[in-house]
Amino acid sequence: MMWRRISRSGPRRTRLRQRGIALAMTLFTLVLLALAVATSTLIASADIRATRNYRGASEVHFVAESALSEAVQRLNAVGVVDFQNDVVGQWPSTWGPAKHGFAPLPGFTYTVTPVPSAADPAGAGQLVATADGPEGEHNVTVANVVRSNIPSAAPGAIYLATDATTNTVFHGGILAVTGSDHDCAGGPGSGSPVPGISTRNATNTQNAINSLDTDQKYTVQGLGFSSLPPVTPSVSTSAAAPSIAQVGQLVDDLLGRPGVVTNGMSQIDGNATFGTTSAPVITHFTDAAGVTLKGYASGAGIAIVDGDLTIQGTLNFVGLVLTRGRTNVRNALSLAGVIGNGTICGSLWTQDVSLDVGSSLLVGYSTQALALANQVGGGGALPAPLRVTTLADCAVLPAATGGCP
Repeated sequence: MMWRRISRSGPRRTRLRQRGIALAMTLFTLVLLALAVATSTLIASADIRATRNYRGASEVHFVAESALSEAVQRLNAVGVVDFQNDVVGQWPSTWGPAKHGFAPLPGFTYTVTPVPSAADPAGAGQLVATADGPEGEHNVTVANVVRSNIPSAAPGAIYLATDATTNTVFHGGILAVTGSDHDCAGGPGSGSPVPGISTRNATNTQNAINSLDTDQKYTVQGLGFSSLPPVTPSVSTSAAAPSIAQVGQLVDDLLGRPGVVTNGMSQIDGNATFGTTSAPVITHFTDAAGVTLKGYASGAGIAIVDGDLTIQGTLNFVGLVLTRGRTNVRNALSLAGVIGNGTICGSLWTQDVSLDVGSSLLVGYSTQALALANQVGGGGALPAPLRVTTLADCAVLPAATGGCP
């Protein structure tokens, strides 16, 4: 009898093959999952980088725009007569250290560079802001600016334009100073009030206040004045007002204009006229020791005194008076009965002020009078704010477009 051998390898091999296929499918599935996870991770990482880059680009552009805002505020606090001279020429002292830190976003820095217009370097230009971030973010934004022809507000009806310690003296006499805008006929003006007396630092502000007697504190009015006891005279610190160097540059700009009338006399007696409201002029008193006005003098426009201005007669002036020394209103000791009386409608910028017993000093802030002064020498004589005409983000504009480098 022959025995038939029964093979068991078929079903076993089938099961082994099935196990192999299952393993392969499992491995394939794991590979697919790994690829999916890697792809998701890559996409997420790309999204994070894209988000970070977008955020960084937005932040660095915001920093650049903030830099331009700071630059315009610094310049407009004083005003500009000539962009080339007052902005480009004075930029290191105006801006300070080349790079500034941006406190709201640690690690970001910015700087601004002024560039005069090739066509109109005196009246127009560009402020180029460059901002950098901690992760290599970079942005250049350009503000194209032009000089307005509307005079900037004066720091005060009387502005003590020095950082040195003043010795202001209001010794008796009649003192009336107001920083509330008015026209020269006594009517109200449309401008915002300014301090009656403005200084460059708190020490000089306190010196001016201490120089006022009880009655005089009531007669120095303007921004911040309060008649409620204890009375608060309108005397303020204006740290952003023009420095001595900036006032000097303003004087140089003015003296470079056409039609300046030069007067080298140290003493002027009798009647004298230095411009009229219908024909205002720039009058330059060139004696380094100053000028003493006796008799009756009147004028309109801008008066520049290289030394002290001493009033021993009567002075009526409409516009801006710039005195590089001290302004003295006093009794004429050599002329019995002659008392100095000064009346200025507009603004008086000086190093210091002295008012003697019996004399009078009346100074009233007037945008009308300053607008008149602005007409001399062909117009645009006084410091005026810059106006931004266009803003160009150089990250999205081609080179040499909109002022971009």
